[in-house]
Amino acid sequence: MSPLLEQFLSEARDFLQGIGEKLMQLENAPDDVELMTELFRFVHTLKGNSGLFDFPEMTRVLHAGEDLMDAVRNGRVAYSQQLADRLLDAMDFVGMLCDEIEAEGSIGAAYAADSARLAESLRQLMASAEKAGAVSAIEEAATPLVLTAAAATAPLLAPKVELPLAEIPETARMAAYRSARAGNPLHWLSYSPAEECFFNGDDPFFQARQTPGVVWGGIVARAPWPPLAAMDAYRCLLDFRLLTTAPRAELDEYYRYMPEQIKLLPVSPLALVLPQGDPNGGPVYEDLVVDALRNLRGGDVSAVARAARAMLELSNPDLWLSSALRWLLLLIECEPDNHPALAALIESLRSLQPVDWYLLEQSATPAVGAGTTAGATEAAAGTASPLAAEEAAALAAIVAAQRAILTLPLEAPWQLGRLRAAGAALAGCLRASGRGEAVHEVETATAQSLACGSAQPLSDWLAHHFAPAAESAAAANHPSASVVATAAARPVATASGGANTAADGDRESSSGRRADDADSDVKFGRRAEDAAAAGVKSVKVDQAKIDRLMNLIGEIVVAKNALPYLAGRAETVFGVRELAREIKAQYAVINRIAEEMQDGIMQIRMMPVSFVFQRFPRLVRDISRKLGKEVNLVLEGEDTEADKNIIEALGDPLVHIVRNSLDHGFELPELRRAAGKPPAGTLTIRATQESDRVVIEIVDDGKGIDPAVIKRKAYEKGLIDETALERISDQEAVNLVFAAGFSTAEVVSDLSGRGVGMDVVRTAIEKVNGAISLESEKGKGTRLRLSLPLSMAVTNVMIVESDAQIFGVPMDCVVETVRVPRADIRTIKKSLTTVLRGRIIPLKSTNALLGLAAPPLANAEDELAVLVVRLGDESVGLLVDDFRETVDIILKPMAGVLAGLPAYSGSALMGDGSVLMVLNIKGLF
Repeated sequence: MSPLLEQFLSEARDFLQGIGEKLMQLENAPDDVELMTELFRFVHTLKGNSGLFDFPEMTRVLHAGEDLMDAVRNGRVAYSQQLADRLLDAMDFVGMLCDEIEAEGSIGAAYAADSARLAESLRQLMASAEKAGAVSAIEEAATPLVLTAAAATAPLLAPKVELPLAEIPETARMAAYRSARAGNPLHWLSYSPAEECFFNGDDPFFQARQTPGVVWGGIVARAPWPPLAAMDAYRCLLDFRLLTTAPRAELDEYYRYMPEQIKLLPVSPLALVLPQGDPNGGPVYEDLVVDALRNLRGGDVSAVARAARAMLELSNPDLWLSSALRWLLLLIECEPDNHPALAALIESLRSLQPVDWYLLEQSATPAVGAGTTAGATEAAAGTASPLAAEEAAALAAIVAAQRAILTLPLEAPWQLGRLRAAGAALAGCLRASGRGEAVHEVETATAQSLACGSAQPLSDWLAHHFAPAAESAAAANHPSASVVATAAARPVATASGGANTAADGDRESSSGRRADDADSDVKFGRRAEDAAAAGVKSVKVDQAKIDRLMNLIGEIVVAKNALPYLAGRAETVFGVRELAREIKAQYAVINRIAEEMQDGIMQIRMMPVSFVFQRFPRLVRDISRKLGKEVNLVLEGEDTEADKNIIEALGDPLVHIVRNSLDHGFELPELRRAAGKPPAGTLTIRATQESDRVVIEIVDDGKGIDPAVIKRKAYEKGLIDETALERISDQEAVNLVFAAGFSTAEVVSDLSGRGVGMDVVRTAIEKVNGAISLESEKGKGTRLRLSLPLSMAVTNVMIVESDAQIFGVPMDCVVETVRVPRADIRTIKKSLTTVLRGRIIPLKSTNALLGLAAPPLANAEDELAVLVVRLGDESVGLLVDDFRETVDIILKPMAGVLAGLPAYSGSALMGDGSVLMVLNIKGLF
């Protein structure tokens, strides 16, 4: 891997961290322009840097994210939670690509499809928002003049896609139709689980059944079933088809972990109007159709309903005619003013064929009212519509808006969609003005513009067929003309604004040249605002270099500690007292320098706990939304520092604790209200430094831990017997959550219930010489306290002697050193004990624990040396022969065969060349 690529990966992770933090902050302040600008700059710079390498999968996603943030920054797209979710998913994907590059040196071809899908989802989000804004602006201007009330409320169909809606029972379709007319969206959802989904712990049938707003569901085989003997029961070959009334955002949230496995299509309510039944029910009375159409044109919808009910009573309910009449009555009930739809359904009674609702709505859309059935009837009768002049002015205003749109610069490939939209609008104008024969000409001109990436062919056609002068004259008296022109010109102002020009200045057009100036000085990937600030005050250093310095300073400490032994030998063995004195003087100087060097290197290894805390805002946001809970996260003491190894060791335990708190600790909002609490809970993660230790507290105001529930669960799992069940206190019961395999979850989920819980957390904390304590009050909340050493690089130990051998004991475990008269030692249940300051302290012989046959030695006063050590919440006395000094050592972990000895935590080299074995107090017992 080249140094440039290493630097890029290091900077990319910093940018991804910054992007995630800014997105979290924007959720609380979506209108903060400064935050939005900084977020755009992060994405833009990361995209530019990725262009230095051949990583199209990464650049594609980052470019789409940059375009989306630019649209948000300039007000074309509103910031939303859905937008934040898409961007976070995209940045997670980029982070995964960085890991792939670091591991393999390149990006595999398997990521290309995911990259294209993510980029397309970001651009679709932008395009749909911009299209909604443009449509609303034009409709605001044109609707009062040219849309009927029914057409104004009728939704537009998506591009025609054949959906098997006829498979849905009529009663379910009618229920969905009523729900849609009540304001709920309709979506057709196709869910195709991965074939290996069972090995990922997924349950596709459960997933499909829990889809929000399901009205109807069906299951189909993805491929023909193989013979039973050849069937693989662990391979999913099922596809799920669902009709749902849930909003798109809710469906995206529900399927956010498997977006590539679903397809969502909006469904028009009218698409559900599919009469079904036996068509051989005899002829339809012609006068029924004629009378119904006449009453409809006369506005007497109630007469149509009476005739339909009478005919329905005389017909067999299984006939196609009866089904059509039931739908007709439902349309009259839900939207009596939608005369075009009612007329089309009545006309279908003649042919007993379903209505092509897609064609009907598409033909009604560009005509903007003039193409409605009522308008056509008036034209056939030779009567002039009183809105004819207004319609002409509205059409002229729409054409003027398309002319303004075609003058906009095309700075990115996605902007070619403007040409396609302008061509469709002009084709609709032709149909509305009775010039349908020229539609193919505008379609040809649109295709030419898209092929060459220029609006010129379409602009030339527009200048030839619609004169600007006549257009301006017709639109001058139209009150909506200025509104439409303003809506069309707004993107021009945006594109020409100074801020946006600076933001988009580095983008290239589809022809590969700069859109603003082909001859300008192009600076690849960097702009002045992204340049590094002058006077850099920090340098990134590879961790391996820091570790090497740490090893070297450890060797210096060992060499320095040898000087006092050398001075002693010079005086006692060789009798050169003056030389011994000079060696001791130089030792003081070298010791001071070595200690300062050691402290300096230790400071380099120190990191703020914010490196761990930064992952929690996203984690709390995602899990709380998934669980339907409201949780506010409070982070305190993020600048508290600890050794890098300690910070890294904190990561996984803290994540598990936070997930556990969100899943088990907090109640649902309605339960919190019932308990008199605010609906949103508070999770506080606080870091402080106490003496030579860093303390992390995780506090929540949830439901707390019920000791009775813990006792019952522990008894059911066989962790305690009946005697212990009656004897243990509430605090002891709460501490049972640290037992291996303990879980209170009733259902196994991706968050809990697998029996791998707080025991793993405690083991990880104790592995770095830390301690964990738990306090909880039922109904009030829970507090977890983690206490860890500031550093693991240098260990302060007390040297003790036993059986003529020396051993080290970490000072973190030492409570005190005392000498106990042999007469004060008693035997209780075959164990030695003594009383120190009113407490009974059990005594253990170090020699016996280490398998040494020698008894502990007493001094001249018949006193035994006792080293009192801390073991969990208890104190134990170790019987040793003698105490020695305390020293700072560089502890080396045991390796090879010796790594399996639990009694020793490591070894250290002493100044005289001897090896000091450091005892593992917990392992000894």
